[in-house]
Amino acid sequence: MLIEFEVVEKIDWDIVKVQRCCPEPPRTPPNPTGPDCGYNTWNWEKKIVDWELKEVNSELTHVQKHLVVATTRYTRLKQWHDELTAANELAFKICRQVEVIEAQLENICRNACYTIKAVEILYCMVREFYEVVDGLHGKYDRLMNCIKCMNNPALTPTQGIGKYLTDYGSALTAVINTRTTLIPLLMVAVDSAIKLHREICDHYGYRKLILLWEELFHCGIPCEEEGHPHHHHPEPPVPTPRIRNTGEETLTVGVGAEESLCLEPIFHFPICNDPYYIEIWELYETEKKEVHELTRESNELTKTQVALTAKQQSLVKALKEVTP
Repeated sequence: MLIEFEVVEKIDWDIVKVQRCCPEPPRTPPNPTGPDCGYNTWNWEKKIVDWELKEVNSELTHVQKHLVVATTRYTRLKQWHDELTAANELAFKICRQVEVIEAQLENICRNACYTIKAVEILYCMVREFYEVVDGLHGKYDRLMNCIKCMNNPALTPTQGIGKYLTDYGSALTAVINTRTTLIPLLMVAVDSAIKLHREICDHYGYRKLILLWEELFHCGIPCEEEGHPHHHHPEPPVPTPRIRNTGEETLTVGVGAEESLCLEPIFHFPICNDPYYIEIWELYETEKKEVHELTRESNELTKTQVALTAKQQSLVKALKEVTP
């Protein structure tokens, strides 16, 4: 969160205190005359240099203090801006992954539909097969009843055609007995295929969850201008109400939730278009220029300070040599 302090009241400066803290430079001496004219001139120049050096030192101290504060603000804004940028990149990565999942879901849902149709066709084929087997078993029972009614000693179940019919009946019974195991498995396959399609591809399944995530992150909406957001503040997107069915009543949640929390900032995706992100970016750029300007000013004052110090030392040596 940003806390800004602004002074709006007018300050009445005390002129006497200002003059005492910031005295005027020495006045220009009269034309040098007499035998000590060189000494007087250099002495006056030294006073001027002393005053200029004092002014430069005071200004340099003030600029360096301001530079420290500005650098601290710049570092914090840069760190916060970098964190917001990283969060924005992570949101874009999530969107890309969600889009990949959505594309895969398209293939999965298509194959799931084909699977349901294939399992249903297989179930119908198996059912028809057992219907044919039941028909054969009925004909076999009628044939065996006819043989029993004939009461022919030559037609025994242990030899000749009677034995073949008995073996055929045993095999037919074994095939019919497989229905007890196979039909439940087919029912489970049909149920699983339908349930898989419903949980993934239905309007309220996993596919719907992916769409909700895309809406939450506003995937597909690019930044206003990559790396250089515009200076206008776009309106944040209106939150979409979410419907929750509790069984007895329907509740709408999400609308007004941000206002009730009283928390700032509340980001809206994509973060790069959020007004708060743009504000941080503007403050960061402003502070960056301020640090650059103060650094330049500090370097210039440092050069002036070095030059005046050298001139002051030269005048001190000269005055020491020509002292009356």
